[in-house]
Amino acid sequence: MSDFSPRVRSVPFDAYPEMALLTLGIRSYLTSGTAHAFTTDAHILVGNYCSLAHELDFYLGMNHNHHAISSYPFASILNASDENQHASYNHHQIIIGHDVWIGASVSLMSGIHIGNGAVIGADAVVTKDVPPYAIVVGNPAHVVKYRFDEETIARLQRIKWWNWPQEKIEKYIPAYGDDMAGFLDKFDVPEIGENPDKTATSIMDLRAEGYEVSYLIPDFEIQFPYTVWTRVIDSFLQTYTSEDKAALIIALPDTKGVETYAQAIAARIAEVGARAPLILTHTCGRNFPFSIAALKASNAYITTRKPVCSYAVDYAADAGIAIRYGLDQRALLFPPID
Repeated sequence: MSDFSPRVRSVPFDAYPEMALLTLGIRSYLTSGTAHAFTTDAHILVGNYCSLAHELDFYLGMNHNHHAISSYPFASILNASDENQHASYNHHQIIIGHDVWIGASVSLMSGIHIGNGAVIGADAVVTKDVPPYAIVVGNPAHVVKYRFDEETIARLQRIKWWNWPQEKIEKYIPAYGDDMAGFLDKFDVPEIGENPDKTATSIMDLRAEGYEVSYLIPDFEIQFPYTVWTRVIDSFLQTYTSEDKAALIIALPDTKGVETYAQAIAARIAEVGARAPLILTHTCGRNFPFSIAALKASNAYITTRKPVCSYAVDYAADAGIAIRYGLDQRALLFPPID
């Protein structure tokens, strides 16, 4: 998609126009590429201002288990009923951060997260996560250097210019060009300690009690049965019980009609009854669809196909918490609690 539009775009599966295969952030472009996938659970999440070259290959959920007796996919070929047969090795989402440049003919494997500002050299095969502002090349791709020193990278990560309004970006980014010192001095304000909101405080209390807390921003605007949030809740209820120290926090938007979704969540919990694990909801303000403080206080953030996930992933990575895809198998999404 060589479209430099200042809006988020979605590319659907050919046979399922309701389902996004690719979510492309503001002004990001993809010259050409091929997604290799056997399931509509596959998804590619791309942040803002990314430059993706031609002939890219995205491999989604296609690994074989080389730790088993045989790497042959017996479970799939013989129609085995155990949905978790391949859960330990098949992720179904690729995450690309903001301001990422990927050269021509690069292959990207499912489950990877490419950090903000990274550069991927042509013909690289990316099999693991790439740190922010790293330059990687080769097969398998490896870091050869970083675009900037550690302090500069940290300051750029704090500024997060890719989240600015369009007018501000168009005014300042071209104007400063390669004047990094001037740019940082103007826009890197001293960090102010975050004041945790009530939800963040509750999450910290749960973690102090030993709970593993996952945070979900639901995709309510997607039509059922193409939603991710329903799968996440069902997986959580099937994986844990009230005896497990596991909690799922769901961010509810402050919008008209949200009560219908809250009731649907409550109904799913009621079906399980007293043995249901802990699921809590909190209402977010109209200006932002999630609580940054609550997200960063959690153990894990669960992604969907929503564009907002690019923003949430950024903060989750800053906090060093786990990032998991809501359509992955239960063993990956909600691992056993020690």
